[in-house]
Amino acid sequence: MTKTQKTARKNTKAVIEIIRMTQHVMERPDLYKISITSTKVAGKFFQREIGLDAQEVMIMVCLDTKSNITAVHRVFTGSINSSVAHPREIFRTAVMNNASRIMVAHNHPSGNTEPSEADKRFTQRLEAAGEIMGIELLDHIIVGPNEGSYTSLREEGVL
Repeated sequence: MTKTQKTARKNTKAVIEIIRMTQHVMERPDLYKISITSTKVAGKFFQREIGLDAQEVMIMVCLDTKSNITAVHRVFTGSINSSVAHPREIFRTAVMNNASRIMVAHNHPSGNTEPSEADKRFTQRLEAAGEIMGIELLDHIIVGPNEGSYTSLREEGVL
């Protein structure tokens, strides 16, 4: 084995060890022991999590094959009217949590849950990345501060 091969092997092992160190076993709190079985369940869940936040926040849930939540991750916190997230951050979390499918949501502190053109483009981009990764994007939901105030981009025909 050449010196370069030994170095590459050593570096590969270091990467494996780093990944092992970041994996964790998480007991799901009762709050997250639910299955996302409908848009209504998802809307209520996301609204409870971020509906009252004063800034735009993007959150994702990782789901197993039976739509049980395996992880909840706050992807990004933005300003009062903007949130910038990138598919790579979302799918990195999905892969690390062995997700079969994901859902994302963000809030509109203004209360207007109508998706912007940027929201629609981001959702389509996320869906395309998921197809490549083999991780299905079930929905992107926009929530507002009022109870029952949410919009599903799947129901709007964006997905």
